[in-house]
Amino acid sequence: MIDLYRGGWQLTKVKGMMVFAAVCAAGSIYWAWDLFTTVGLRPADGYGGVLAPLGVRLAWALSVAALGLAFVAGMWRFGRRYATRIRYDEAADALHIGTLEFLVTRTEVHPAADVREALYHHGRMEGSGVEAPWYTLQLANRRGSIVLDAQGVFPDRALAGKLLKIA
Repeated sequence: MIDLYRGGWQLTKVKGMMVFAAVCAAGSIYWAWDLFTTVGLRPADGYGGVLAPLGVRLAWALSVAALGLAFVAGMWRFGRRYATRIRYDEAADALHIGTLEFLVTRTEVHPAADVREALYHHGRMEGSGVEAPWYTLQLANRRGSIVLDAQGVFPDRALAGKLLKIA
């Protein structure tokens, strides 16, 4: 098999963000439980030191928990699209595409002919100094595109360009 792409240092950053999202989710669940059991007991809550009604406590708790859970779910979904490694099997004329399944690589096999197009995104944020270019790889028999970080490692750039249709 021939390596076409590896996530490199960028992959480490995405995994770090996934861990951070999991920590945030755990913290938001803890904070949600704390709110559910204590809203109204503090003088600043405005309930005179009495536990707030169930609906108020539940609304606060669910809102806070939902924020953390949405963050971790978003990172999980992004990981399922983020390419960790792409290898080419010449004998089968197939691409072995690794994506993140929350910190663990999951490999999908697609015929090389399934590659429809790869769109380049410059990833610049004006005035911020952020430059994070990427490609979105469209495949025929896959829902959603694959994200290839343009700052990743392309060991055989010419073959990757030909097979993945990137410039």
